Amino acid sequence: MAEDVQIQSEGIRSLHLRILRKQWQILTLQVIATIALVWMYLTVFQTYVLNSIDHTMLLSVFNNFLVNESGGEHSMPLAEWMTGIGNSGLGRVYMPLILGAVFGGGMAFISFQTPERQQKIKFGLTGFVIIILVGPLLLGWSWDMLTSWDLKPPSTEQWDSLVWPISIIISLAVMGFYFLPIILGTKGIWGLSRRSIGWAIGFTLIFLAIHAILTFPLIMNELGTSGNQLLSLETQVGEPEVGLFGYEMITQEQFSLILIAVLLMVFQESGFAVIRYLEYAYRLPESCKKDPEYVRQMDNILNGHIWHTGFMLGGTGVTTMIALGFHRMLLDFVDGISGSQWANQVGESIELQLTYGLVISALLFLLLTAALRFIVPWQRVSGWVEYLRQRVKGAEEEEVVKTYV
Repeated sequence: MAEDVQIQSEGIRSLHLRILRKQWQILTLQVIATIALVWMYLTVFQTYVLNSIDHTMLLSVFNNFLVNESGGEHSMPLAEWMTGIGNSGLGRVYMPLILGAVFGGGMAFISFQTPERQQKIKFGLTGFVIIILVGPLLLGWSWDMLTSWDLKPPSTEQWDSLVWPISIIISLAVMGFYFLPIILGTKGIWGLSRRSIGWAIGFTLIFLAIHAILTFPLIMNELGTSGNQLLSLETQVGEPEVGLFGYEMITQEQFSLILIAVLLMVFQESGFAVIRYLEYAYRLPESCKKDPEYVRQMDNILNGHIWHTGFMLGGTGVTTMIALGFHRMLLDFVDGISGSQWANQVGESIELQLTYGLVISALLFLLLTAALRFIVPWQRVSGWVEYLRQRVKGAEEEEVVKTYV
């Protein structure tokens, strides 16, 4: 008994934040959230934005405006390798995405500094922006008045010195608007900010909602030529291209939508989980933070969450694929058994090619899963799963105990 108490009081590991933040489970969840964020953004960009309303098109219009208005004297100050102009496909996104992630990481790093240092950094950045914006104008104007010894307003050439800094601000504002989910998401993941993660998710959902409204056929007709530039999904469901085990169930567009939804859930769940677990550890009493039993419980929770993120959300995506393509599976099964033309005629009906077909497929899948409740002994299956889980958990606890002995 005394040995057990000694082990608890002199545990090697603890739940202090400076140690817990470096634990591999916490870092794994943060890396998973970052990968899900970047992957989700690339999928959204490729599905809805690329070659339609992407940032390179808007920056090119701005560059042409500067060149035409200034007679070729001014152009967009940002280099093409920074903006992605001139690249094709997702090559337009990679470098701005990296810059946005680095900027968000920098904001996360600043958020961990002391309030005094944060204040100094903000003052320094504000002063730097002011100097870049009006510094050349003030220096040129002051020097001109001193040399001519005359009080006069700035000349046209001196006013033109504002074009370059204003162009930089406009270009950065355009890129910041397009890559705002990356900036806020990275800041929220590594800066432990619920608000930033929420804003990243909200901005993505708002964009998808506005895009869905604008691509509605009646609204696209009202928009005219401007509406034709928006990428819209097909009204009728095409031939399936994506599936499992060699069986094609859904189209590429449907797979992109499912992938966006699953990655959004992974990003949200992993990002919020890190903050939630760290807050729980922070609120524990000092004696509990050093107790190996609490350390083991935290390890079990984190390990379970990682497994849940990988298997449960992955299973959600697979189940959604099966639900959307279930009517095809059912019709092929009936056709293979009976050999009649009825299944082919139903499969080629216009109702199944529209959105109604997806609703019908999902309802049939839900009815089948509800019927399985009375066929499959789920209690026995769940008992076996819990038994195997307890065995694995017991083996892990034995390994953890050995580290303290």
